Amino acid sequence: MTKSPAGALEKPIKDASTVIILREKGGGLETFMLCRHSQSGFMGGAHVFPGGKVDVDDAGSAWKERVDRSSGEMADLLGEADLDDPLGLWIAGVRETFEEAGVLVANTESRVDLAAERRRLDAGVPFSQIAADIGMTIEAMALTPYARWITPKMETKRFDTRFFVAVLPEGQRATHDGTETTSATWLKPSDALDQMHAGRIKLAPPTVRTLDWLAAFDTAASAIRDASSRKPPLVRPRIVTGDAGWFLALPGDPDHPEDNPVLPGSTRMVLEGGAWVDAAIPVG
Repeated sequence: MTKSPAGALEKPIKDASTVIILREKGGGLETFMLCRHSQSGFMGGAHVFPGGKVDVDDAGSAWKERVDRSSGEMADLLGEADLDDPLGLWIAGVRETFEEAGVLVANTESRVDLAAERRRLDAGVPFSQIAADIGMTIEAMALTPYARWITPKMETKRFDTRFFVAVLPEGQRATHDGTETTSATWLKPSDALDQMHAGRIKLAPPTVRTLDWLAAFDTAASAIRDASSRKPPLVRPRIVTGDAGWFLALPGDPDHPEDNPVLPGSTRMVLEGGAWVDAAIPVG
């Protein structure tokens, strides 16, 4: 018999955005991944997609005139019609991708020195000020909502993260920031998973499931088309412990309060040798 961990205080949940940057190279699909600094307070040493929490400045009223969709339209794209102001999620996605990867998923009035503007952002210049200076405009559909993951209660930091898919803009080059991240690489989804199983990189469960999904596509357009064809799944993992150890239960698992699966594959994941793998559900 299994039971949920007891005695843990529920941590506050912060909104966050993650952007899965795609490109096509050598006849296949690749995604940009960053290695977080080993001393990072969240996911230290892991390979991740660019992203981070929503800041106060991301939800400012000045942004509304820079995005081509209304708040209601963006909420519909997320499949969260009751969300009051989804604008900050898009702006955080654009800002974090620029800050962490040097990629600006937006338009500007004229040719811009992106490296210089990234340095200004790193130096503390508000992103809204940079947007005004370079005449930035954002096409909401350049970031396609893919999924939504909420960190389990047992974690010390909890996020309500919306995952977006975006194509590397023509002429831009992705690089790590050298502060929060120590290296970066473009990987085919299947190669990233192989590296995890070989113990060469660390991946979190949402990243593993995202790479599993991406591995089925050869082009960015086909992945984006699939993501836009359905409501982004809401995934609320649950850490469950028992006599045989612990595992991560996903919606649809017998040990998860939500009866219906929201992702393909097993509803149970375990950590084996540093790799997150699907686990079979015991019978009886």
